[in-house]
Amino acid sequence: MSQDKPNKENENIDGVKTKEETVNHSHKDNSETKEGKLKKYIDGKRGKTILSMLFVAIIGIGAGFYVGTDVGRNLPATHKSYTKSQVLASVGDVKITGEDFSKRMEPYFYYQGLKKLSNEEIESQEVNTINYMTNLEALYKAGKEAKITVTNDEVDSNYSKTMSSIESSFNLTEDEFLKRFDLTKDYIKESLKKEMVATKYLQDNSEVSEKEAKNYYNNNKEEFFEIRASHILISNYDEEGNELSDDKKKENKALAERLLKRALNGDSFDDLALENTDDTYTASSGGDLGYFTKGQMDESFEDAAFSLKVDQIYPKVVETNYGYHIIKKTGERYGDFDDEKESLIKTLSNNKQSTLLEDALEKYDVKVNM
Repeated sequence: MSQDKPNKENENIDGVKTKEETVNHSHKDNSETKEGKLKKYIDGKRGKTILSMLFVAIIGIGAGFYVGTDVGRNLPATHKSYTKSQVLASVGDVKITGEDFSKRMEPYFYYQGLKKLSNEEIESQEVNTINYMTNLEALYKAGKEAKITVTNDEVDSNYSKTMSSIESSFNLTEDEFLKRFDLTKDYIKESLKKEMVATKYLQDNSEVSEKEAKNYYNNNKEEFFEIRASHILISNYDEEGNELSDDKKKENKALAERLLKRALNGDSFDDLALENTDDTYTASSGGDLGYFTKGQMDESFEDAAFSLKVDQIYPKVVETNYGYHIIKKTGERYGDFDDEKESLIKTLSNNKQSTLLEDALEKYDVKVNM
C-alpha cells in the first residue's frame, strides 16, 4: 500500500457509485456502451422514445395497473377532485375536460393506496397526465389523417389482454374495475384504439434504413469520436455515502496532489490506481474507464480528458461532485459503423418520432390551460 495514502487501506467506498463507475460498467458490454453513447448523438440531445411514452409513463387505463398487488386497497389516502366541465386542454376541435382528466387521475390515486402524496408528486403526475392525453390526441389525429386504421378485432384483442392484466395484477374483476372508476368498455376501447393508431402512425413513419444510418454516420463522423482514459479517484464520500467534512476534503485534495506529482514523475499509473483509487470498479484495471464520447462524463472530467494527447496525464487534479481525479488519456478512435449501426438506427428512429410528435402538436394547435 502506498505511503501516500495513510489510513485509507480499508476505505474503498462500494456504496458510492460514481458517474465514471457507471460508464466503466457499460464498457464491459459493447452493446450497452453503444446504446449509452448514442443517447447524445442527435442534435446534441437524447433520442426520445415516444412509443414508450404512450404505454409506460402514465398510470391510467394501461400499464400502470399491472404492478404491485400488495399496495393498500382501501380508500386512497390522497384524492383530488376536478371540475368536470372545465376545459383543461384542447387539441384542435377536441376538448379535454376535468371529467376526462379525472378518469386518468382517479386510478392513479387509487393505485397509490395508503401513501400520502405530496403536492409536488400530485402536480408532477398531473403534468405527465395532461401531456400524455394531449400528445396521444394529436398523434391520433395525425394517424387518422394519414389513413391509419385498426380493425375491431385488433381493438377487442387488445382490450381482452388489458383487462386480463388488470384482473390478475390489480385484484379487481373487469366489472369491479369499470364500476369503481366510472368507466365503460366503449371508453376503454376508444382509448386503446387511439393508442394503437398513434403507435402505428409513429412506427410506419419512423423507419430508418441502413443507408440512412450510414449517411448520417459519414456526415457526422466527429460525433463518433471517442477516447479512452484511466483515472484515480479520491472520493469525497465515506463508506455510507455521506459527504465528508471540508477539512477531510482538504486532506483528500492534498493526497490527490501528491499522487498526481508521482504519476507525472513516472510512477506507474496502474499501480497508483490499484493502491489508491476509491473507484473500486476500475482499481484492478489501473483505473481504466474504457472508451467514451463527449457527454458521458462530468463536464470538468470530460474537458480535461479530451484536451490530452494519448498517454498524457492531465497536469492538474480535477474536481467533480464525486471527488478528486488524476486523469490519463490512453487512446482515441472513431467508432466503427458496424458497431454503431444498430443503436444509431434506433436513435434516428426515435428522433423521427420526436419530430412527428412536435409537428402534430403544432399542427393541431395544442393548448393546455392548467
